[in-house]
Amino acid sequence: MILHRHSFQVPIDDSKRLSSPAREAAYRQILPRADIGVGWARVEEIDRLGIHAATHLAMVRALRALPLLPQSVLIDGPIVPEDCPVPAIPVVGGDGKSLRIACASIVAKVIRDRFMLQLHRLLPEFGFLRHKGYGTQEHLERLRAIGPSDFHRFSFRPVREAGGPW
Repeated sequence: MILHRHSFQVPIDDSKRLSSPAREAAYRQILPRADIGVGWARVEEIDRLGIHAATHLAMVRALRALPLLPQSVLIDGPIVPEDCPVPAIPVVGGDGKSLRIACASIVAKVIRDRFMLQLHRLLPEFGFLRHKGYGTQEHLERLRAIGPSDFHRFSFRPVREAGGPW
């Protein structure tokens, strides 16, 4: 994400510290102030590469999805993706230290939550609307009762135990 304007009428903070309505309000203000690139890693890639490498893959895809590559980027965390196409500065706890990283965190969480809503509409029996795919007690119970879907990471032990292909 490239943030062009830095003034907001709503709180901008680490996405984990904002309620869902606060994230949505922030998201609506961030969009007209930024260029957004979205990158995803598929379930198969996460299972094959591991969650950290797949996260870096998604970061690089998000950068490449921007209309123009920035001169440099801030990365939330201690490690810069090996194939980052621009110079990068790692910032541990960045979503609590940097307005730009906090905005990117909010955008990513809102997009992910909206994806989980679509997934819930497709597979309501899993309850994705409530747990958003996180390993809550409800999600684990649904996995045991129903078995995993094609959207579950089979490298995640509870999914494997619920009937993964391994």
